[in-house]
Amino acid sequence: MSKPFDVIIIGAGIIGATCFYVMTLAGKRCLLLDDKQLSCGVTGASGCIVRVTHASWEATRAAAQGYHFYRQLAQDSGGQVPFTETGYLHFAEPHALADMQGWLEREGVPAQLLDSRALAARYPALPITAQMALHEPGSGYMEARPTLQYLVQSAIAQGGVYHDAVKVHAVRVDVASRQAVGVLSSNGDYDGAQVIVAMGNGTSEFLIRQFGDAFGLWSQHIQVTRFKGATPLPEAPCFIDDINQLNGRPCPLTGGLYVGYPTGMRVPASHSYMPAQLSHAQLTREQGQRRFPWLQDASVEGALCHSDCYSEQPIGLIGKQPGLPGGVLVASGFSGGGFKMAPHVAMQLARVISQG
Repeated sequence: MSKPFDVIIIGAGIIGATCFYVMTLAGKRCLLLDDKQLSCGVTGASGCIVRVTHASWEATRAAAQGYHFYRQLAQDSGGQVPFTETGYLHFAEPHALADMQGWLEREGVPAQLLDSRALAARYPALPITAQMALHEPGSGYMEARPTLQYLVQSAIAQGGVYHDAVKVHAVRVDVASRQAVGVLSSNGDYDGAQVIVAMGNGTSEFLIRQFGDAFGLWSQHIQVTRFKGATPLPEAPCFIDDINQLNGRPCPLTGGLYVGYPTGMRVPASHSYMPAQLSHAQLTREQGQRRFPWLQDASVEGALCHSDCYSEQPIGLIGKQPGLPGGVLVASGFSGGGFKMAPHVAMQLARVISQG
């Protein structure tokens, strides 16, 4: 019989892979399982934006951990993990932006408030309709596949075990103690006293099927439409617009701009992917051109499409949950923002596990 694992992680997206990396490097014997190959889930369809500003200090502080983690990871990887510094703009009411700038200062994240003239000077190719925005010059985006590969390879080099093409059917629970003792999978039983459920859009259905409760999680479709102008944009920022509910980043492949607007479409976990809907692309354009007039004449040339696990939590659902067996931890419900939060999640769960 193989030696039991300290931690079994279900799901090798950015949340699971970062947990695998952080906990293995902390000396835990970890097993990472996924039914797909790396970058074939929602992380692979993500914009992988790394930014800090949020509407609450709690979320800002959590995202700051990710910002510092990823910048260090890119440096340590020797070029294996690219970090593209496009800068990041946050649009909100002026009084909120002032508070947010103060939070960034506390977290050691460079940021400046830019008025309309400064915005035009910083991003001259992309006209922006705004009196003010908060600019994080050191923020930007990463690429899913090389980031996941580096995290997983680094953990394997330190003794971690990774198995793909393995479907986890259930968490194994000791009836007497009601403690997790491992998982039942398509590859047989694995033993482990701590099980992290980080299954992205599949989390809610997995929890309902085994434990009868989704814990406030649901799966929702995301469409981030790619728009292209007559000529490629030489430079554009990553951005979040709290007022118009927009998010996005540049597309280096086409010189276009990805712009996202919530679909509000709840879907089963089996509906992880669907093609872009032109009607939603048009709605995104209508919302987006309020901030970026450039979108009015841009063409629709693709999209990032995938469902993700959503929640009403300010960050996501992290750790022990009432009613779950001992040793079962949840890491999901990040509502499309899991990439930037993954280091915070991994560090928080590592503390929970170490403290027992």
